[in-house]
Amino acid sequence: MENTSMEKTAKKVEVAANVGIIIVVLLAVAFWAKGGLSRQAESQHNIPIGSKLSLKTVNWQANGKSMVFALSTTCHFCTESASFYRELVRECQKQNVRTVAVLPQPVNEARLYLDNEGVTVDEVVQSPLPDIQVAGTPTLLLVDQGARINAVWYGKLSENREKDVFANLSR
Repeated sequence: MENTSMEKTAKKVEVAANVGIIIVVLLAVAFWAKGGLSRQAESQHNIPIGSKLSLKTVNWQANGKSMVFALSTTCHFCTESASFYRELVRECQKQNVRTVAVLPQPVNEARLYLDNEGVTVDEVVQSPLPDIQVAGTPTLLLVDQGARINAVWYGKLSENREKDVFANLSR
């Protein structure tokens, strides 16, 4: 009888351990899906506030304040963020903030992508993203008339970070 009792206890411990492992895996997946790991990825982006954005084709002086959308036609986070970008473009228009989309793809391909997503910006520029210090898409940059970067947002934004973007437009 002792063997059966020990076997039952061992079986219960094994089941409890398996359930514990499953819970840990599910928590890890939930953490990753909610963007917990994006903070690590974000720390790899090092666009210093106050640095100058080098896009020679853009007339920053004439633009005044600009919102730069660093996107890619192959970025699913960019596509998933399109409704936010449409809303952001409307708000930029209300506040007289120019909108510039920078994509690594040719301008005609970039315009087609943006048109399909309903994101109508003032200017579309082709540039390798590393040339403007952008390591990943999507990235938003708030730029002043001297081409200085005043604020940066990386990745698919949470609702709170989207609110932060809107709040920075009026500063």
